[in-house]
Amino acid sequence: MLDFIKKYQTALMAGVLLFSLGAGVLLNNQLRHLRESEAFYRWLLAAAVNERLFQENEDPSEDALFFARCTALAEKFPSFSPSDKVDGLSMIGSIAKNYENDKRLWFFAESDLAKEERAEFLQLAKKQKLQFATDIEYAEAQAGGVNIFNLFFGFRKVAANLVWLEVDRYWHQGNVYRMQTLMRTCVALDPQFVEAYLVGAWHLSYNATAQMQDTPWPQREWNAKYGQCLGEKERFYYYGVDFLREGIRRNPRNYKLYFDLGFGIYKQKLEDYPNAVKYLSEAIRLPHDRWVPRQLFLCQELNGQYGDALEGWKDYVERYPGSMTAVEVAPRFIMRNEGMLYEKEARTLRKKAKESSDPAEAEELRAQAENYWKKARDTWNALDDPYGEGRKLMMDALDLREEGRYLEAIATLDKARWDTGALFEEFSSLIMEIKLEAHIPLSVSEKKALLRESEVGLCSGMPDEERQRRLKSAESIESTFQ
Repeated sequence: MLDFIKKYQTALMAGVLLFSLGAGVLLNNQLRHLRESEAFYRWLLAAAVNERLFQENEDPSEDALFFARCTALAEKFPSFSPSDKVDGLSMIGSIAKNYENDKRLWFFAESDLAKEERAEFLQLAKKQKLQFATDIEYAEAQAGGVNIFNLFFGFRKVAANLVWLEVDRYWHQGNVYRMQTLMRTCVALDPQFVEAYLVGAWHLSYNATAQMQDTPWPQREWNAKYGQCLGEKERFYYYGVDFLREGIRRNPRNYKLYFDLGFGIYKQKLEDYPNAVKYLSEAIRLPHDRWVPRQLFLCQELNGQYGDALEGWKDYVERYPGSMTAVEVAPRFIMRNEGMLYEKEARTLRKKAKESSDPAEAEELRAQAENYWKKARDTWNALDDPYGEGRKLMMDALDLREEGRYLEAIATLDKARWDTGALFEEFSSLIMEIKLEAHIPLSVSEKKALLRESEVGLCSGMPDEERQRRLKSAESIESTFQ
């Protein structure tokens, strides 16, 4: 036996070597396939998020055009069915909306059906034509030459941490403007560095603006992307918005990014409640902490979505029946939203009664309105807190208004707005509305408040159509002052 081994030793070694090389080639090919598929999969998720949440430009990007071809192919994938489609979304957008479908989307990304699309994806990525593929981590998809992605290949996370230390150093030195470039370098090196996105957006939207004054309107410039007049301070809010959006595209399954965008910036800084609701709704679709839905319900209430907020709070109580929030906090907000729904319905019925030409119908509508009005008052009585007391005073004022007792209505609201700080702006607006209706002169501050978003809200670079709209609005408002 030993003689046989010695005789054919060279041949055996050659055979083992050939087998090893063959196995290595197969494993390398499989590894390469998985790496390419993983990059393609991540790009599909990013493009799906963009379709659902961020698509704002009329002119489609290269990402959008290629995504359209991919989603047309997805219609043929056996694991996807017409029942998966959501109105207004493509097949991939519909599948990606639910994180529980991620495995199905992965099977599509690595399937033979998508072989040609994967190859095209790699070519587009090499040419740097895809905005959402700038973070591909393997060298095969990179353009030739040395760049930030392959310069630190294998050590990118380490490099990202080192860059982040520099970001922190600049912050403590007060060099906010130098931070931005380094922050983007950091997340380019490590696109999954979620904390960098969260803390970076906080620096931009909170810390950088802490000592800034609101920019005077004449000094602001029109931002076409957001349709707003922005100055230096206001631009930093939107720097934070864009930074978190980038983080969401790269990490679409992390609820913290959606939460910080919806609550931290849109609610707290911009008071943009529709967008706050939009992103907080996305946050709760993912695994999240139990305090996240509560912020969604608060924003829904602020956005006038009382029914949604009411159902949300009720569901929360059912989910966490023994928690302090469910016992002490939720009941108050359930009553608040019930009361607001009753008020809203009563106002709608009163308006319909005034517009009705049928006396019998009008009387029936008024009776229904009074029933809802009473339910609202009973709710505020049961709530028994400053908010409820403020709402009752507002109802008294509206009843006085119905009777034509305008001065008494205004006096009631004036007392209510100072007694209930949370309702100050709402009651102030109602006072101006009653004054205009009764032809009572407005104060100087009230006139300025009405004009703030019309005449005063002009800035350089504003489109003529928007400028003319605001000027006409100002003229219409000013005519009521005469």
